[in-house]
Amino acid sequence: MLSSEHIFSSKKLYNPNKFLIFVEKAMQRLVGTLSLVGAVCLSASAIAQEKMLQGQALVNTLRQGGYVILLRHAAGEKTEKDSASVNLSDCSTQRNLSKDGRIDARTIGQGMDTLQIPVSKVLSSPYCRAMDTGRLAFGRPEMSDALNYVADNEEGKRKAVSGLKPLLSVVPPSATNTVLISHSTNIQATLGFVPEEGEAIIFKPANNNSYQMVGRIRAQQWSSLMPQSSAEKR
Repeated sequence: MLSSEHIFSSKKLYNPNKFLIFVEKAMQRLVGTLSLVGAVCLSASAIAQEKMLQGQALVNTLRQGGYVILLRHAAGEKTEKDSASVNLSDCSTQRNLSKDGRIDARTIGQGMDTLQIPVSKVLSSPYCRAMDTGRLAFGRPEMSDALNYVADNEEGKRKAVSGLKPLLSVVPPSATNTVLISHSTNIQATLGFVPEEGEAIIFKPANNNSYQMVGRIRAQQWSSLMPQSSAEKR
């Protein structure tokens, strides 16, 4: 049987009030640490967003050349689908550009021309909606199997990355830009997100299989970037 002295000593070792105070302080320190981590993450996100160029600053950068402009083809006809057996030389077996898509493609080309953004090379997926985007915008697309549409599966994703990623890191000829035209599946597999149809994603290549995204321009934004008189003529 425990003596009264032993019981008294045990009570001194465990004090419920002190234990609750200890737990409360520990929780406060944990909340403070989590808040700090959250603030650091938000700051990093803000810094990343600040590095993305927009508006006139992005236009001025593109005028200097040295960038790769990746375009998802302009808007396709929503009522059409690619046939099970696509014939790349027969547009009737494919989903084609809609009326709005053709307008957007012309606006993209007019925008770059009016804003004096130099383009030396235009590479495109051989699909008609991609080639037509290139023709309407720039008039001179060159077919590239590296940009060809891929299925949304593991094999397709590997093919997309191996084709598109190296092109994003190739530095264009001096004082010019390169345009690449591809599809949502290719872009998502390589970059991890799906841009809008006709959206341009701009990269600074480093020629060592690396690149940095510096800006994005939606198809409808080219009109607002052009001088008002030029935009009204389209």
